[in-house]
Amino acid sequence: MGQGNVSVSRRTVLGAAMAGTAIVALSGCGGTEWYPADVTPDEHVIRSLLREKELITARYAKAIETGAGPTDLLERLRGHHLEHVDALTAALPDDAVVPEEDPSARPTDPAPDAAPDSEGLRVLETSAAAARIDQSAAVTDPGLAQLISGIGACEAGHAHLLARA
Repeated sequence: MGQGNVSVSRRTVLGAAMAGTAIVALSGCGGTEWYPADVTPDEHVIRSLLREKELITARYAKAIETGAGPTDLLERLRGHHLEHVDALTAALPDDAVVPEEDPSARPTDPAPDAAPDSEGLRVLETSAAAARIDQSAAVTDPGLAQLISGIGACEAGHAHLLARA
């Protein structure tokens, strides 16, 4: 019985080898349990938001201290941000390490001596609300995405109130 002269091109062999290598390489990263850092992506977003909230509340405190706007409104809005901090802290995983209150570990405000006025706080609130869209899309937990979106909606409301002040 005759065997035909069947030859496989070099391109076919190289293409198959590359496809096989890609499949093997990608199969190792496919599991949801694999993550190379101690902090999950969701926890990273929460911690980033907590740092932002510390800076925002510090700016509000400075504005209240210097009388840079309507004190009652600024105190109420700062209170909302402190409530956000509580909700975000509660959203951290149960095994997450919550750092103790160490003033040297706090992020530094780029302009700690400058007290923003109502317009500066409005701009801060507007940009914070816009950032919440990407942050809520970056998390995997639907409840956390809802919390972040709610915080963004609150910040958008703050911007509106500050524009009217």
